[in-house]
Amino acid sequence: YRHIKYGIVGTATAVVFLCFALKQYTSPYVLFLWVFVVTLAFIPRLLLIMEFSRKLKSQEITPQNIKPWEYKMFLYTSILYVTFVSVIFLPFGDNVLIGILYCTFMFTFLTTGAVVILSTSLPTILPFVSLFLFAIIIRLLLFQEVLFYILAFIVFLGYLQTLNVIFRQHKMIIENIDTKLKNNQFALIDPLTKLWNRRRLDLHVEKLVPATQRSGEPFSLIIMDIDHFKKYNDTKGHAAGDELLIKVAHVLLECSREEDLVVRYGGEEFIVLLPRTRISDAAVIAGRVSSTVKEKTGVTISAGLAEYSDKLNFDELVQKADTALYTAKHNGRDQYVLAPA
Repeated sequence: YRHIKYGIVGTATAVVFLCFALKQYTSPYVLFLWVFVVTLAFIPRLLLIMEFSRKLKSQEITPQNIKPWEYKMFLYTSILYVTFVSVIFLPFGDNVLIGILYCTFMFTFLTTGAVVILSTSLPTILPFVSLFLFAIIIRLLLFQEVLFYILAFIVFLGYLQTLNVIFRQHKMIIENIDTKLKNNQFALIDPLTKLWNRRRLDLHVEKLVPATQRSGEPFSLIIMDIDHFKKYNDTKGHAAGDELLIKVAHVLLECSREEDLVVRYGGEEFIVLLPRTRISDAAVIAGRVSSTVKEKTGVTISAGLAEYSDKLNFDELVQKADTALYTAKHNGRDQYVLAPA
């Protein structure tokens, strides 16, 4: 759908081209009527694309709610395509072969472009290709002559071959996207704890902060540190230290919510980013993590909490939480401290 704008340009170009190419072969009134109907059919699709782009930018569209959008895109696109391909059935009089030739050329041009840019969405490309090529086939069959039956059969074979190309390209593109996403995800995961790493935190913040500024909803940050971790490491060995980090990571995931971002910030430090959360609610989560870590591992943690405001950038927010963490350490550890507003 990020490439749908090219489809808009292609369709508009095709309409303009056919208007100039066919104006001498059919009635200007009929041609004007066709352009008018195509334009009416185009407006709902254009508005849908604009709304989709706006919601995509604001991150309101997710894999969980994409299906209704796909259905609407399929419906509006099909209506547009039906009105567009009707051009091949316009009365061309004695120049019917020339009119069909122009239409076939433009249909082939648009079909080729669709295969290139829309192959990731079968519900979009299949009606596009099917309507265009079947319009040519039906128009040829209307001649009711053997030669045109043969031509229609050849176009039908071309249609089947085009479907084969579409399905193979669709599979290849989806597999490539899947591989790329997995590779990108591996680059964003801490190899020891399997939590997100700092790079993932940076990418998340790039979207979270502008979204928070637009919505006015709060978010909070907890920065945690395992108390006396160096002593634990020196006494029990690095393997035990790694195992402790993994156990703490599991506790963090267990105590956090699905929408929270849990990050290994470095060494024995962790960050939990909590969207749509006041610092008072973040304190509840911090207390739950602290008691669960102590229960399951026997070690304690200290934490600093801070709530985002428009007066701070994210680095300043982290520094504010880090100062609160230092206070918790200074006051005897095994506690969390809330940074002042």
